[in-house]
Amino acid sequence: MEEIKLEDNIEKLKFKYKMSDKLIKKIICTNDSSDLYHPIDISTLLARMDDIDETQRVCDIIDLLHRNLGISYETLASFGKIDTKELEEYLRNPESLNEKKKFMLAVRIMFIHFVLKEKYTIDSNID
Repeated sequence: MEEIKLEDNIEKLKFKYKMSDKLIKKIICTNDSSDLYHPIDISTLLARMDDIDETQRVCDIIDLLHRNLGISYETLASFGKIDTKELEEYLRNPESLNEKKKFMLAVRIMFIHFVLKEKYTIDSNID
């Protein structure tokens, strides 16, 4: 397993993603104990952006919204401006949607995720 170092992550954020020292400090170096992520965790998530498959990320978030919050595929499809069968097919085969529909779905699902992220429970098994 590769060792992850905060310093390496910070260097990548500075040079690859052009983040200023001030922004890095603001994002990952807070004294708020209610922060969800430790600085090494958040810096790793940001520094490894290129390792994330965007389509898989959207599918994973749809799955989280469905499993952890109990939001039906019908509701998620409605938010994404597609029908339920299209959403279910997209989850099986992401290439089934055209680029415009994929974009609309991704933006809307990410917004729902942003709005509801505080409602997620880690060990929930709602089905």
